[in-house]
Amino acid sequence: MHIVTIQESFLDVIQDVEAGKVTHENIWVARRDTSNEEHQEYYDVTVLMKEGKLAFTSDTAPASHLKFQQNGHRQFTVDIADELGSHVYHLRFPDSKLNLGLRGSKISTSAILPDGTRLLIGTDAGHIMQYDTTTARLVSEIKNAHLADILQIVVLPSSQVMMSVGLDLQTKLWPVTSGAVNLPARIFLAQKGQITDIAIIDRGRNFLTASVDGSVDLWECSTAQVVSEFRRIGGLKDPVTCIALAEGQPVKPELTVGGDLLHGCSRSLVFVGYKLGTIQQYSVAGHYQTGTKLQRPVAVTLLHIEGGYLVSGYADGLLRVYEMKLNQETKEGQSENLTHSYYDLQLNPNFPIEHASVSSKKRGLSIMVSNGPELLLQVDFDGASFCYTQLVGLSELFRIVLIEKNGSNLYVATENDIAQY
Repeated sequence: MHIVTIQESFLDVIQDVEAGKVTHENIWVARRDTSNEEHQEYYDVTVLMKEGKLAFTSDTAPASHLKFQQNGHRQFTVDIADELGSHVYHLRFPDSKLNLGLRGSKISTSAILPDGTRLLIGTDAGHIMQYDTTTARLVSEIKNAHLADILQIVVLPSSQVMMSVGLDLQTKLWPVTSGAVNLPARIFLAQKGQITDIAIIDRGRNFLTASVDGSVDLWECSTAQVVSEFRRIGGLKDPVTCIALAEGQPVKPELTVGGDLLHGCSRSLVFVGYKLGTIQQYSVAGHYQTGTKLQRPVAVTLLHIEGGYLVSGYADGLLRVYEMKLNQETKEGQSENLTHSYYDLQLNPNFPIEHASVSSKKRGLSIMVSNGPELLLQVDFDGASFCYTQLVGLSELFRIVLIEKNGSNLYVATENDIAQY
């Protein structure tokens, strides 16, 4: 796989040339192969106006070797020919970027309110900050929300409260407010290893946390009590890396485990990804391991459920899309056993699939996915095959900490910036 990077100020250069501030200006484009990332090819591209139109020429390569053209708003194509033939790369730049100017800390995670008005930032110093997305103004800050890095922030459906997960093994419930906040409304602490994922059930009265100690805990929010714990039969201490919720047949009331501490869990199924490569499904309300089990010999690093598909990512850079189909022999009251076919896209094998946002299209899926430093992709899956565009225009050596879709907007957080595509 080839990774193409481009000068961060490329769009600024284009604006200067189009505005007549300069007659021409050079930018660089680089390409490297994931089979040998230490070797990079660099190309100088001159941006200029020809006959009233934007043009691109290259002095470091023959005209037949590198071609660069604009295809649409902030979208470009690079065509590089080598001894193996012509390679076409589709590039897309962000619509906007916001540098928060954090001092002495980096962005470790982020989230956005459903209405898109507030951006929540967690830092590696344990602080939580809330910004107005229109003005980029800091609205509020919770200092020392955790003793170490904020690993994840999720906003509950009401948009009135949020949960933060810290490297200190604690999950905390906070109000989303512009006023001063000193203490969390609840603290959830039970698991003995780093918390790797969190999933909100229904309106948030129940939620799940996953841990490297091998457990997935079901919590009741108002009491801060663990309702039940899930561990994989045959691998009780296999570290859990990620979880994703789905819906199935409702569990009969007499078969539920948790009683009055269960809220909106009757149809909830959870897919759990493990370090040893297993994806196992559980019934949340029934508290049992179902017959649905998927296996690869590589650590699972990402799970998403969308539109009848299970999207999984792995430590070796493989993106796999399972098409989940209900077995017609399933009986009422039982959890679904699923048959599945799958489609693979091998990305950079040197790094894990780290973050993704998945949404349904008329046919298939749109997957925004990160895979190591400087690789952020928009992957389109049509139900049988993949094509992708590289999302560029971020700082050099960027590493993604979160990808989140909000309406038609895609927000991407790096350790230093927030970009909107």
